[in-house]
Amino acid sequence: MRTVQSTGGRWRRLAPVEARLLLRRRTTLFGLLSGPLMMVFFALVAGPDTAEGWGRLAGLAGLVGMLISVYTTSATVFTLRRESGALSRLRTTELTGPGIVAGAGAPLLVAGVAQALLVCGVYLALGAPLPVNPALLVAALALCGVFCVAAGALTATVSRNVEGVQFTIAPLLLAAAVAANVLVAGGAPDALRGAMMLVPGVPVADLAFRAWAGSGPAPDVAGVPAVLVGLVLLLGWTAVAAFGAAARWRWTPRG
Repeated sequence: MRTVQSTGGRWRRLAPVEARLLLRRRTTLFGLLSGPLMMVFFALVAGPDTAEGWGRLAGLAGLVGMLISVYTTSATVFTLRRESGALSRLRTTELTGPGIVAGAGAPLLVAGVAQALLVCGVYLALGAPLPVNPALLVAALALCGVFCVAAGALTATVSRNVEGVQFTIAPLLLAAAVAANVLVAGGAPDALRGAMMLVPGVPVADLAFRAWAGSGPAPDVAGVPAVLVGLVLLLGWTAVAAFGAAARWRWTPRG
């Protein structure tokens, strides 16, 4: 029991250390802040005047903003920690492997969700109506944060160095951005919108849309509500990313 408590205590002490390291490195801090800045910029440019318009903005900007801030930063941080030897040094402590990854990813998750909720407050200040389902909105953003950290960890396993991260993050960023645009834009047939929901992370756009406007673009599937389908898909992709990262994880520099 003492060993478990000691490990848990070390995990809780690791997260603040990682948070301070994020604040000290300007490039990762800029990456973390660029997402919410983009989300506010979208609102200022689009200037929606209906609940559906704000829902569309919340869905698209929420997903892309979290990918830019949390996903790209987590991929960068995990790659940097590995290549600097920090992960291998932590591996010699009482922390377990999952504890090290959780300690490094927790500040990114907390910062990402907090930023997204703060941006939602800015939307309200700009004239957006209150979300129809605030609980679903918070759940969608929190799950998106977990997905982004897990996906960042997986991406780090195929990134040879920090400079290479900008190339390894591109496929998911581009695919998710295009699919989310097609999903929330309206006018696409149900089959195409359903296919867009299969792209990793994209269900967040539909969930945030529904949370704000009360309805969303994704169709029901065989009588199963689109909300439930979106949650299952998002949890599934998060599990795939987590298991994939665990299977390919390296503690030492790739050399």
